[in-house]
Amino acid sequence: MFCLKYTLTLLSEAIERVTRTTINAVESSQAAPYKAIHAFFGKDPEIVKGDHISVFCGYIHHGIYIGDGMVIHFTKVDGLGIIQMDTIETFKNGKAIEIRNSPLNCSREEAIQKAYSKLYTTGYNLVFNNCEHFVVWCRDGDNKKIYTPSSAAWQVMGNR
Repeated sequence: MFCLKYTLTLLSEAIERVTRTTINAVESSQAAPYKAIHAFFGKDPEIVKGDHISVFCGYIHHGIYIGDGMVIHFTKVDGLGIIQMDTIETFKNGKAIEIRNSPLNCSREEAIQKAYSKLYTTGYNLVFNNCEHFVVWCRDGDNKKIYTPSSAAWQVMGNR
């Protein structure tokens, strides 16, 4: 019974993540003209430590602002998906910053500490463990998981 309940919980989380990823893709395609205009003429909003920020770069890329002009985000380095810290200028790459209103169920400092705790972690997966999932996990408390290749969820989803 426990195994079935655990599997159903994982399946529910997977459906939620697929839905969120699909919505992200739709938002990206609809927002492209506005983002291009804003990037050319607009200015970035005031960003506060712990903010969930994003940029449109053909898709919506997410990060968590940690202060002092730095961002922690899931990105690719030499073809490997890795959580790393970059300057905000590197993160935005000439694009406009948008502040996202993802749930914040801990203090901003706790969210930042969670982001630091995952620095240099790998295991990127477009559907189950992407840049948005990482930021939401940092801000939304312990009820969100980052799936890594060694986790049970990863194995249940068939990503062995």
